[in-house]
Amino acid sequence: MNGDTELLALRLALLAIIFAFVLAASLSMLTGLRRAAVPRNVPSPGRRSTGPRLVLEGVARTGMRPGDSFALAATMSIGRDASSGILLPDPSVSGHHATIQQSGGGWKLTDSGSTNGTLVDGVAIDRRGALLRGGELLTFGAVSLRLHL
Repeated sequence: MNGDTELLALRLALLAIIFAFVLAASLSMLTGLRRAAVPRNVPSPGRRSTGPRLVLEGVARTGMRPGDSFALAATMSIGRDASSGILLPDPSVSGHHATIQQSGGGWKLTDSGSTNGTLVDGVAIDRRGALLRGGELLTFGAVSLRLHL
C-alpha cells in the first residue's frame, strides 16, 4: 500500500466509526423517547397491582398492551393530556376525558365533556356520572378498561 491508499483507508475507517456512533446514539434516544411515552403508572407485564385498579382490555392505538393496569387513587383524571392521573395516549380519548373518584363503598365515574363520550358497560354517561361497584367495562373513546376492586 502506498501513502495515499493508507490515508484513504484511515479516513473511511474514521467515517465508519463516526457513523456507528451516531447510529447508536440515535437508537438510544429513540428507545428513551418510547419509554417516556408510556405512562409511569402502568406496571410492567407480570406485575400485579393490589387494590382498586383499571385493567386495559381494548387498547386501540395507545401502544399499551391488554392486561396493563392503572392503580386507582381517591380521585383521578382520565385522558390524553400529560397531566392526567390515568394517561391514555389515543387520539379518540379527549385531553380531559373523565374523572373517577372513590364514593362510599364504590367509585363514581363522570364524563368531563369529552368528544367521543364515556361508556359504562356500553351505556353512555354524562357529567352526573355513574356509580361503579367493580367489574364494569369502562370505555373512553376507543379504549376499554375493566374496573377491579
